[in-house]
Amino acid sequence: MSKILIVNWTWYPSGGDWTYVESLKHFYEARGHEVIPFSMENEKNFETPYSKYFIKGIDYKKLNKNKGLLRSIPVVKNSIYSSEAKQKLTQLLDEHKIDLVHLNNIHHYLTPASIIPEIKKRGIPILWTLHDTVILCPNTTMVSKGKVCEKCRPNRFYACAINKCKKNSFSASVVASLASYSNNLLNPYKHVDYYICPSLFIKNKFESWGFNKDKLVQVYNLFDIDSVKVAPIENPYQSDRKYIVYVGNLIKVKGIFTLAKAMEGLNVDLYVIGDGEYYNELKEFIAANGLTNIILLGRKPKNEVFYYTSKSLFIVLPTEMYENLPYSLIESYLLNKPALGARIGGIPELVIDGKTGYLFDPGNVDELKEKLQLMLSDEEKLARMGADGREHILNLVNHKAYEEKLSGIFKSLNLAL
Repeated sequence: MSKILIVNWTWYPSGGDWTYVESLKHFYEARGHEVIPFSMENEKNFETPYSKYFIKGIDYKKLNKNKGLLRSIPVVKNSIYSSEAKQKLTQLLDEHKIDLVHLNNIHHYLTPASIIPEIKKRGIPILWTLHDTVILCPNTTMVSKGKVCEKCRPNRFYACAINKCKKNSFSASVVASLASYSNNLLNPYKHVDYYICPSLFIKNKFESWGFNKDKLVQVYNLFDIDSVKVAPIENPYQSDRKYIVYVGNLIKVKGIFTLAKAMEGLNVDLYVIGDGEYYNELKEFIAANGLTNIILLGRKPKNEVFYYTSKSLFIVLPTEMYENLPYSLIESYLLNKPALGARIGGIPELVIDGKTGYLFDPGNVDELKEKLQLMLSDEEKLARMGADGREHILNLVNHKAYEEKLSGIFKSLNLAL
């Protein structure tokens, strides 16, 4: 039995990253390992005897209200190096013998430069699951002004400041650029033994940016298949019309406005589950264009998302940004529902065009509408696609497949999985 330290910015459900972290915790524990968390304080955290080692929570929304470069100094400092994280982690490592560290989302909070050298100093192996492209992009998402952007390649992080990529703010973008330059200069990344890449897309992206291909291992994310259950919900939205589903943040780069345009004239409803900064603009767009077949349901808990998805014809992922491994797509397939997805990021690895759904070029309203009409024209084929989608995803995200990939990594680190 090994003691495995899982490091993540939260220790409570906070999105797709937590879905993976929780599955990872259960995966290790099921194999007899003891999981020790290292995270930040938050009243939402699950109880753990190791919370005494957690660092104080950082309210970046509050910090980011301070405009101007001088007032952004606390943001810069906390984004690059956390003395508290180093001190708390050192205390934890002094008091507990850790055999392996598995990193997740740590940038801007627990900070790579403050904790990774302390881990490696003790000769502890380090794995890091790459949930996003924050190492490559100061703006995290490789998006600038609503479009995919790779102007920072390779390590030209000043482009973020020049283009005001971060919140369209020069000061915020300078802060982000400085953080990226500092991390590259301190280079904690060299101490990581293996990077776990949840998609071939992200593996190839990091390799093309100069990362050591021998350290990049493609392993589809773990997923708790049994967690996807459908049960009745209270006061559901009810209609006699058939519908399709969009689940996600309401931001333009997610393609929701492209999807809204494609819905014009279609004899099917679209249930939009989620909220975000463009919720009101989307609501106004729907009203202005008389799109009565789009229903905004707002953010919903998982059980309600499963309920609406299970009764839909299929889901749509119209994203216009790089997606790594969308959980809404995995959940849709597990519920025997096919998907219509944009041909970008890791989506084409999950959507087999013509078999488990269809693909279209991101941002192309006409092609999206054409594919929507194609899927709506044959409900029998949708049922077959849904079944094929479930079979496909079960082959990718099951624990056995994950264990097979990880066992080789553990063996190379002289550890038993």
